Amino acid sequence: MNFKRIKKILAGSLAGTVLVSAAACTPISTKAQWSYKYGDDEKSIGVYIFALYNAYSRAKTYAEKADGYKEDESFLDLTITDDDGNKAKASDWIKEQADIIVRESLYIDDQMSKKNATVDEAAYLETAKQDWELGYMYSQYSQYGYATTPEQEILEPYGISVESYCDLQYVTSAKQSRLFDLIYGADGTNPVSDSDLKKFFDENYTYYSYFTVPLYESVTDDDGNTSNKAYDDKKQKKLTSLADGYVKAINGGKTVESQCSAYLKYTKSDATTEDTLTTNCEKLDKDNLSSSSLGEDVAKEFTDVKQGKAKAITIGKDDSKTIYVIQKLNTKDAESEYLTKDDSTRESVLTSMKGKEYTDYLQEQAKKLDCEVNESVINRYDPDIFWEKPEDETTTTAASEE
Repeated sequence: MNFKRIKKILAGSLAGTVLVSAAACTPISTKAQWSYKYGDDEKSIGVYIFALYNAYSRAKTYAEKADGYKEDESFLDLTITDDDGNKAKASDWIKEQADIIVRESLYIDDQMSKKNATVDEAAYLETAKQDWELGYMYSQYSQYGYATTPEQEILEPYGISVESYCDLQYVTSAKQSRLFDLIYGADGTNPVSDSDLKKFFDENYTYYSYFTVPLYESVTDDDGNTSNKAYDDKKQKKLTSLADGYVKAINGGKTVESQCSAYLKYTKSDATTEDTLTTNCEKLDKDNLSSSSLGEDVAKEFTDVKQGKAKAITIGKDDSKTIYVIQKLNTKDAESEYLTKDDSTRESVLTSMKGKEYTDYLQEQAKKLDCEVNESVINRYDPDIFWEKPEDETTTTAASEE
């Protein structure tokens, strides 16, 4: 299976991120069959196949780390370990996760109905159709070189329709988000108070400000090509000494803004302090520092810096060597900007605070949901329908030469 791009869709729990692949396969006919039903709410067999497909994709990422994994062999009999540390035979794990995905979707539908809440399903279908027919050529991902294979080419051969794709990919996701607000929002059934949110923010988020001191310069050759060239040792030592001085000044009571200004003055730059200084507030997860906007190398050295203190952190080598002059600020000073001024950032903090609790809650309710399962239909679909033996490289090369 050739995994071409990363895309956020529902998997495992409905908030998961999975890898979506493009694969050629034999078309599957599903007709108008239902897979799961709760009351009058029916999920088509295509929804189940899509859930199975997503679970398969996640399982593959775990299988790649498992003992005995071989790229040219099916991984379905391997024992995998998921993010929660659960071990299971890959094929069993996939079926279990697909079951949870569909059950969660039914449970969310039911809760939305009980709360008389809706989302614009017609609008989501229009967006889904664009992905289905055009892929990502008009999306934000295209600028990064992601494949733009239409979802139709990827999913339809397995028996998944655009409606089934939209159901899980867009509608259920939108309902999930709306239900979260209806539970934890200001007017929700279990609202999070401003004081509790501020406490969580102050205890878990890091507020910081930094500017960088590159130990290299950009040079342009006769053909107009630009590249980086490391400064000589003497200049690197001078800049390193200056950076250490800036840190000492900040730790002695000077502001990071004043030291950034001093650096710009030294370099005779026309840039302003406002343009050069970067200020941000984020949750630095020590178990996943690679997700930090600072970059993993800087984040690792910065997490233990005490509030109010600054540090010079050097990363990179040769023609990419850079010093970060960074100060950890008082997170309380960021409350007004991140918790009240911008609703989207406040929502992000709320999600960080309650996201795991919410996901666990949905899974618990999904497992308990007394829904009908069309066993005779879903049992026709096994995870191995998604596995394809990689093409022989010699054969591929010979075919291309012909």
